[in-house]
Amino acid sequence: MIPTNKTTQSIGHNHPPEFYDKVEFTRGPMYINHFYEISKHGVNALRLYQYIRTIQGLRYPGAAENSHQWVKVDNKKLYEWFGVSQPKKWTLLDQLSNNKNPKFTKKILEVRKNGIGKLPEAKIVLPKKILN
Repeated sequence: MIPTNKTTQSIGHNHPPEFYDKVEFTRGPMYINHFYEISKHGVNALRLYQYIRTIQGLRYPGAAENSHQWVKVDNKKLYEWFGVSQPKKWTLLDQLSNNKNPKFTKKILEVRKNGIGKLPEAKIVLPKKILN
């Protein structure tokens, strides 16, 4: 469902709204290799992945591939939209990006911590397909 603006006119696919309140969709493709690897870390990891793909679809609209773009991982929207709390967010970001974490399987995300009180940024680095 594409949100509408204040005059109730539909906002086109390539023109996302300025404010992303009440998001009820995921924009952009979700790749099966990403889904499989992230599902090893549980349902909250899948919710985090869906949040990242949704924000990437909203911030970088159009047909161009955007899964490699940086996204700020906001506590409020992540909790309101997908139900992942702030402490769980940090645990998952560490599990999916830090090879020193005991629950690390593959490098799925690249995370930039921007300092105390600032939102971390994440991007997906896992390939879309596994080529044997």
